[in-house]
Order: sequence, then C-alpha cells, then structure tokens
Amino acid sequence: MKKNLLLILNFLFFVPVIAQTLPEISGSDIENKQVNLPEHLKGKYSLLGFASSLKAQADLETWLDPVYQKFIAKTGLMDDMYDVNVYFIPILTGTNLSFAASMKKKFREQVQEDLKSHLLMCTENGKEVIEKLNMQKSDQPYFFLLNKEGKILYRTSGPFTEAKFDTIDDLIE
Repeated sequence: MKKNLLLILNFLFFVPVIAQTLPEISGSDIENKQVNLPEHLKGKYSLLGFASSLKAQADLETWLDPVYQKFIAKTGLMDDMYDVNVYFIPILTGTNLSFAASMKKKFREQVQEDLKSHLLMCTENGKEVIEKLNMQKSDQPYFFLLNKEGKILYRTSGPFTEAKFDTIDDLIE
C-alpha cells in the first residue's frame, strides 16, 4: 500500500514531464563513438542520469551502484528480466566544454570496462537539453525513465533513495 501511495504521489508531482519526449541529445561515449538520443534508445526502456556540476556528480554517484547492480550487472535474483538502456550523462556547457577531452581521458583510465559504454558526454547542445528538460538546479542530478518509444515516464532529482528506485522498478514492465 505504501509503495502504491508513493507511486501515485510521484505521478502527481511530475505530471508536467509525463509523456514528454526526450529532446535530441548529441554526444559521444568515452571512446568517441557518436550517440544520438532518443533515436539510439527506441525499443527498450531507458534510464538516463544527468549531471551538470561537480555537486550534481557527487549525488549522481550515489545512484551508480544500485543502477549498475540491477540493470547492467544484473546481480539480483530477478534482474535478468530487465532490458534497460542506461546512460550517465555529464552535461558540459560554457567554459566546462574545454574540459571534455581531459574528462574522457580520465574516465577511460578509471572507469571499469563494463561501465564505459554507459557514459555519454553531452557537449553539443547542453544548455538546450537543460532548458527543455527543466533541470533548473545545477547542483542536483536528474534521472529520467523513458518508455520504449522514448517518452518520459518518470523524472526525479537528487541523491539515490530506495523510494525513487522502487518507483522506477515498478514502472518498468
């Protein structure tokens, strides 16, 4: 019952983004392979985590282990049933764009191999993405769950909580 109430409250709070289509996001992974969203995502549920500052990155990192365990490594008992695209997306704008190459190099050296394909650097239209997705607080990460057609089903922000993750889990068929 408590889980259903949380789901209903989350739906009511985030009604403006429900069924919104993800704007086009152009970027490259840390191996410089070009990726265009949402085209690259269609046909699967997708969980996207955005960060546009160091503070947001710190909170985004609280999501890494639970998202990795459930949707990438699939370590739980029923986790094999999930077929979800997962991307962690640093958004670089303004003067931060000059750090893109050094960030990619650092990620290539430090990120474990099976996570590399899940990092996407948004360097081309970052301000536009921030505005269209109404990510007003640069000190928070934002997470979006998209359906198989690329429509936003759920949006949340801030550090990881079990309640947020349970909502995401409940929405994936």
